[in-house]
Amino acid sequence: MVKRAVAGALAAVVAVGLAACSSDEPAAPAAPAAPGPRAVYVTNWASDTIAEFGLNEDGSLKSPAISLPVGKGDTHPQASIRSRDGKWLYVGNWGTRDVTPFRIGADGRLTAFPAAHGPAPEPVTPSGIALSPDGKNLYTANFSNGGGGTVSHYRISADGLPHGVATIPAHGRGTTALAVAPDGRTLVTANSASGDISTFTVAIDGSLAWVTTVATGKGAFFVAITPDSAHVLVTNSLADSISYLTLGAGARPALVSTVPNPADEPRGLVLTAKGDRAYVANFANGTGPGHITTFTVTAAGLRQAGPAVATGGNGAEGIALSHNGRSLYNANFNTNGDGSVTTYPLAADGSVGTPRPPVLTGGRQPDLTSITLPAS
Repeated sequence: MVKRAVAGALAAVVAVGLAACSSDEPAAPAAPAAPGPRAVYVTNWASDTIAEFGLNEDGSLKSPAISLPVGKGDTHPQASIRSRDGKWLYVGNWGTRDVTPFRIGADGRLTAFPAAHGPAPEPVTPSGIALSPDGKNLYTANFSNGGGGTVSHYRISADGLPHGVATIPAHGRGTTALAVAPDGRTLVTANSASGDISTFTVAIDGSLAWVTTVATGKGAFFVAITPDSAHVLVTNSLADSISYLTLGAGARPALVSTVPNPADEPRGLVLTAKGDRAYVANFANGTGPGHITTFTVTAAGLRQAGPAVATGGNGAEGIALSHNGRSLYNANFNTNGDGSVTTYPLAADGSVGTPRPPVLTGGRQPDLTSITLPAS
């Protein structure tokens, strides 16, 4: 898992990121997702389980969590994402190198379908996951145990099931995460072991073509793309910094600035719907106190907004923002104990309020892209 790799190879380097771009006209984004069940899902890497939480009206989690096994024979669920129509949960499995689709019932309960095996050449230790804006293509970032990272492409058929298409080089080492631009034309990966990001154009059929690789900082771990598809943010986990880049025509990135991060080992990153604020989860080696840091985002760059806020747990990494922008969530890795989720109310100006006490996930070591929220 990314954490174990961080304790070893990843402790030396960690990567994230991914965006998509294409010279072809991409498919139009799908209509807004249906509300679907108000359930939150969290993957527990070390327990091979998925925690299901109900949501209260104020955004807090209903406890205790319902613990569900990951797909039959699958191990180390690392990353998860909900389908655009809210009917499926896709889980990338670090241990078994595949993607398990789960049908989401009206009551929020999950039904596992057979896993889609990673397309050849077989991906190793898939870490991050992303969907195209139209929901027809799914991608995983493959850490490759800190070696040459790869990106796997799956197509989503009309029945909601993923099917492996191709696995291509990420042109960086230790690829931990990826993101697809909202306009569907660019995909960006974060390569932690080599401290850089790679950009790809995205064709109309979802296939990828590498454009370039650009250094950002030691341990480039996670990547996010602004809603206008014009800028990229990268957490440099081992440099304790955040990089800000423009994303030009043809998926050509240019580094604008790199700013210090006021907490230890930034990893997970989420942007508001307007793209004017970024929230960062800080891992602190999985044993030190986790923190959330906040930055304002403008065309000129990033600026720290307020002090770091303690999570009440250890090893903050996964992070997610509610659809209405009123609640923030982070998963606490808690290396030597059970995983947990901390919820924060957000003020109208986006500032982080006093965190609620962490709620246990019923499993161990929720990882990087482990939290999946309702679409509305």
